[in-house]
Amino acid sequence: MMWKAYIKNPPGVAIRTTVKRLQQVCDRAILLWPMDISLVRYINHGRGEFINYPGMPEVFFCKDLHFRLDNELRIVHWSNMMSPRPDHVSLPLSLSDLIVSGVLAPRTLAKCVRERREALDGLGLKAVPVEFSRDDRDVDE
Repeated sequence: MMWKAYIKNPPGVAIRTTVKRLQQVCDRAILLWPMDISLVRYINHGRGEFINYPGMPEVFFCKDLHFRLDNELRIVHWSNMMSPRPDHVSLPLSLSDLIVSGVLAPRTLAKCVRERREALDGLGLKAVPVEFSRDDRDVDE
């Protein structure tokens, strides 16, 4: 389902990570604290569901039910605690600390598999495995 929603034609790739890895990256960014990591709650506005506490932090972790396929996790940085208040905040990280694997879209050609592997290698990510989607375990030649 995800592939149909986001990738019209192969090749496509998704990056797999874990919540634990994301938390570790955030924990190392101690200068950017406070940060909250939370799953997004999907609300059915069409049936009259609304966020209970307007203006409260919950608003940053809610989206319309229409977006539930995203199954999103959000990081919110509370910049109002910093002085002076920054225009933006970058989360310092190494891709190798975050990425568990690259997952190829269904119907990916063998040529594209090699290209994705070379792209990861070029970024210094030789240890990151490239996997096939659960929807398509075979590579088309």
